Amino acid sequence: MIHVFTGPTLSPDDPVLHHDAVRALPPIRHGDLFDPRIVPGDTVVILDGAYHHARAIRHKEIIWTLARGVRVIGASSIGALRAAELSGCGMLGVGSVWTAYRSGQLDGDDEVAVAQSTEGDLASRTWPLVRVRRVVRAAVVRGLLDQRQAARLIDALSDVYYAHRTPDAIRYNARREGLSPFAQWLAKMLEGDQHFGDTKREDALAAIGMAHELADTPVEPVEGLVWSTRCFRQWANRFAAQDTDHGRLRTLARVHYQQVYDDAFKDVWWDYLADFGGGGLSRLLACMVTNPRTDLTDEKTAARLLVHETADDRADIGRYTAANDQACQANPQFLPEAIKESVVKRMLAAVWRTDPAGLEAEAWLRGLHGVREAVDAARPFLLGFLHDQEAAR
Repeated sequence: MIHVFTGPTLSPDDPVLHHDAVRALPPIRHGDLFDPRIVPGDTVVILDGAYHHARAIRHKEIIWTLARGVRVIGASSIGALRAAELSGCGMLGVGSVWTAYRSGQLDGDDEVAVAQSTEGDLASRTWPLVRVRRVVRAAVVRGLLDQRQAARLIDALSDVYYAHRTPDAIRYNARREGLSPFAQWLAKMLEGDQHFGDTKREDALAAIGMAHELADTPVEPVEGLVWSTRCFRQWANRFAAQDTDHGRLRTLARVHYQQVYDDAFKDVWWDYLADFGGGGLSRLLACMVTNPRTDLTDEKTAARLLVHETADDRADIGRYTAANDQACQANPQFLPEAIKESVVKRMLAAVWRTDPAGLEAEAWLRGLHGVREAVDAARPFLLGFLHDQEAAR
């Protein structure tokens, strides 16, 4: 399968995105490469990515993907940037934008940045500088601009904030620089071809073409890229997910549910810790001092921690998530993360059948790092749980 992350560079109705082997996805963002549908042997094509209103894709996420045996190709926009930066790690780059970044001819993010439509189609409403440069070069070749005029126009448009660099703004700046013939010519060219000078689109098509050409070529995991850091494990565990009988659920949420609501999870955790030492210590002390590097992207580890999970548990997680969503829609100010700690602690004390003083020890025995982490784990379930309690009464 070829997973293509795009938005403004290729429109959703572009024929290349409707091939049976292509899975079209929105611009990539932090966490997207942990998608369980991206498996070894697949190809990921990164074109567009979030960077302003959401966390951008991290380099280590791409490196981890390469180490799993997934081919990663970058082009056009953030994909070209990341491919230029990670070529030594096995990421493939294609196209003129990637070449320019790789050679050092371009080095700024604003060269490819655009403002996207807020109407849901992710269409670009502005022009990146790479397209401006391409069109200006074409005008020089046609004799509409000399080199001095071209440089002056590019400098003027470079000073325009990327989110304001619309086609109208480009023509306005051209007229302000006394280059009305260029503005008229550009308007005419765009009437005949809306993609005129669209370097990013050309590179995107080339990248998808490369993905198809390499489809029958085995993908080998890139050696020497395996490492483990605390931050990366947190990312991986936060975004790990699996398709279940109740839809796609985050693995961490499922483990948290067991930690909060299954009293027998204390035995599950104790058995899990046995692989990491702690012999000779009391159970509580062993739970407090043993810190296993739990990887929830590993299916065997997840299955081991979810050994007691039932279909009803998964259904509860789905319902509790829906309860939070409904509360957010009814009151945009509501966030599960903002629920008072004291309220969550009362719920935990009731579920764990302990007094407030016993919460700390109980949390450690369940694999949670104290009561603070227990409160964070339980918050997303509180509203739905209270609804269930009320309905039961």
